[in-house]
Formats: sequence, C-alpha cells, structure tokens
Amino acid sequence: MESAAIDDILSVRDNHLYVEDLSAAAIARRFGTPVYVVSESGLRNRVRRFVRAFATRWPEGEVHVLPSLKANFALALRHLLTQEGVGCDTFGMPELQVALAARVRPELISVNGSSKDRALIERAVQSGARITLDSEREIGIVRQVARDLRVRARVRFRLRPDYADLDFPSDFGHDVIIRDAAQAYKPGIPTELLLRVGEDAIRAPELDVRGVMVHLGRHTSDLEVWRRMAAGVGALIGQLSQSWSGWEPTEIDLGGGFPSHRDPTGEGVRYERHEATGAPAPEIEAYAEALTGALRESLRRQGVSPSGKVLEVEPGRSLYADVGIHLATVRNIKTQQRPVARTWVETDTSEMFLLDTLIEHNRWDTLVVERAREAPTVTADIVGISCGFDVIVPDARLPEVGEGDHIAFLATGAYQDATAANFNAMPRPGTVLVRGADAWVIRQPESVEDVFRRDVVPEHLAAGIPESTR
Repeated sequence: MESAAIDDILSVRDNHLYVEDLSAAAIARRFGTPVYVVSESGLRNRVRRFVRAFATRWPEGEVHVLPSLKANFALALRHLLTQEGVGCDTFGMPELQVALAARVRPELISVNGSSKDRALIERAVQSGARITLDSEREIGIVRQVARDLRVRARVRFRLRPDYADLDFPSDFGHDVIIRDAAQAYKPGIPTELLLRVGEDAIRAPELDVRGVMVHLGRHTSDLEVWRRMAAGVGALIGQLSQSWSGWEPTEIDLGGGFPSHRDPTGEGVRYERHEATGAPAPEIEAYAEALTGALRESLRRQGVSPSGKVLEVEPGRSLYADVGIHLATVRNIKTQQRPVARTWVETDTSEMFLLDTLIEHNRWDTLVVERAREAPTVTADIVGISCGFDVIVPDARLPEVGEGDHIAFLATGAYQDATAANFNAMPRPGTVLVRGADAWVIRQPESVEDVFRRDVVPEHLAAGIPESTR
C-alpha cells in the first residue's frame, strides 16, 4: 500500500485519507455525515508536548497546563486529559460541573468568567477550585461565601494590562488593532481599581490570593506580539508589587489563545484581500520560548524574582484544533456559465457546524477523502445545506469530485462542535473518537426530536383550530 504521512494523525494511503489507522471514508460510511472526528493519540501527544514545551523552558518553578473546556467540552476528551494529569480552565457553572464530573483535580481548575453569581462561587469554593476574580464585586461575594463556609477560598486576580505597544493588526477582522481589541474585551479588573482594592483582598483572612491571570486571546501568530504580551504582564506584576508593599504572586497564568500549527483563523480575510495564505503558525515550542523568556526578563527588570513562581497556561485551539477533522458528503455538483461562470459543490454539512467560518473568518484546508493525492483541476465553492449563503470554502481548489464523495475539513477539533447551531432546525452532528483502527461515538448526533425537545405547545395552540372559529 502506497502511503504518505500528512502529520502524526493524518496520512494518505492508496489515494485515500486516513485518520490514524482508519480510513476516513470508512468512518463516514459507518457513522454517517456530517460528523466531527478526533484522534485520541493526537490529543494525548499534543498535551504531552505542550507540557514539555513550557516545563523545559520554565525551570524556575512548576508548570500547570489547564486546557480550556470551552474549546471542546466533549466529556470523553476531558476524561482523556484528566488521565494525562492536566488541569482545566472553566467558564461558568456548566463547565465547572463538567470538569468536576471528569475528575479534574480541583486545585488545577481555574474558574473564569465575568459576573459570577453566588451559586457558582459557592460551588467553586466548596470543591477547592481556584476562582479567577474578575471584579471588585466578586471579591466581596467570595469573602462572604468563605466566611459562611468557614474555609479559606483560593483566588487570583484577572488582570487587564495596558498593551500600549501591541499596535499590530488582529486576525479577527478588517482594520482591527490588537491593543484596541484587548481593551474592548470585557474580562479582568481594571488596573486603577485593582491597585486600590487588591491589597485589602490580599490581607483578607478569608482569601488565599495565589496570583494573577491574563488572557490576550487569538489575535495573531506573530511571536513578537506574544513576547510583548508577556513583558506587559511582568511589568504590571511589578507595578502591583510596588504598590502592595512588595507582594509577589506565587502563580502566573498567561491564559491561552496560541494558534494551532495549521490554524485557519483569519485566512478568509487574507483571501478576500488577495494576500498570501496557508503559511503554518510557529510550533508551540516557539511560543513557549517567547513567553517564558519575555516574562522572566520583565519580572527581573521589575525587581520581582521568577524563582519559585508557578507558570500556568490555558491552551484551547492550539491543543484541540489539529487533532480533529469534519467529514461531509457531496450531494450534488451545480454549475453555470452565464452571466458568471460558477461551480458549487453541495454538501450535507453547513457553516452552522463550522461556525468559525463566520466568527473568526476561518478558511479551512480541505481534502477529497477518496482522491486525497490527486492534483486539483476544479475551482468551486464548497457550500452547505442551510438557506443562507452557506459558503464554507469559496473558490476551493479540488480534484474532480462527484456525488457520494466525502470532503474532510481539517483543523476543526477546536470550537466547531462547541459552537454548532441549529439554524433551519438542523440536528447538530455527533463526534467520533479514533484510536488506531478503532472508533467510538463520544457524542451522539442529534435527531429532529432532540432539536425540538425544549419546546412546549400550550393546549389551546396544539388543537390546531383557528381562534376566530371558536
């Protein structure tokens, strides 16, 4: 069998795409399409690589990797990561409950989110999870809950650095500058407020203030931005230390937002601008080097020793994206010559199931599963089944493709399942986990009945008799 590896997960064997040792066409036939597919060994390898990348570059103290649950909250995948010994970033009560159900060690859970209510804070304190404080209001609630429960709550401050020197374009959209986008983003305690209230929180007997957390988000793959981000965090820590009688954090959480190597974010914008596309992002080791080096240097400049500091990171897309693909079936090919020549490859999936097509302007790499090594001969829009434009990939370059063929959308392991929508009452796809030549459904596909399960029709409407005739 002729074989060529695409990466450590995907390969082409006799012109067919394989996920680990299982034919993608066989997955599509067995489980149906559309379907999300995730590689178990790929996810395990990436989380181990992530831990190594930061641990070897931060000898000053421990390193904790806390994968963000929001990127892919399939419970089986979270159990897998728990087996690997890593923690979890959660946002809101539902994600905290999932993390606890998947047996994540509470001391390795970061409870993020703005406007936390008492119920969430109480659950976090009871479980022993760490609360990432987002406002002065939350400080007061946590203190009251801790007094009521007679425990000391583990907390840290979410920061809002200035980022004045991040005058770089963001991949999120046209003419967006990172420093402006960072200031428009709601999370974190404003610095002028934190300087006033933080020292009282540190001295509060109900609180164990562990450190600080920050999250820039996925704006760019440019390593210089990440260096400047980490340097800005170090500078703000120095400012807090000077204002709070020499206080130093024991934990520094740099958040996530790191691109995956095959990251499609913003490629749609670049395509529209006729700019170069398709360049892979740097490997995670490069981001680890940039962040740890800049943070270390910045802390020392501020007179804060990095020694003994726990470093934490919260990867999402960089961990999940490249370990997943999305499979769809071609239902029809439609062409026209006038007034404008155009070809559409109509599939059984939708941009509603690959929502970052719209949200983050993703342009997906694609392969025709049964013709994975053939040269492209056709330019066509790959479109979905909703009533919208539903152009998943415009002007895709494809080999000859026909009804019944399968198309794989690459790098879809992060956020696509998590944000899938029921527009046009479409049932959301299921998820399949592949290990070697074995596969399991880890998230059932929805049925039409599932889509309408929340609906309640009052009796006077269910009768179907026009009100005017009663």
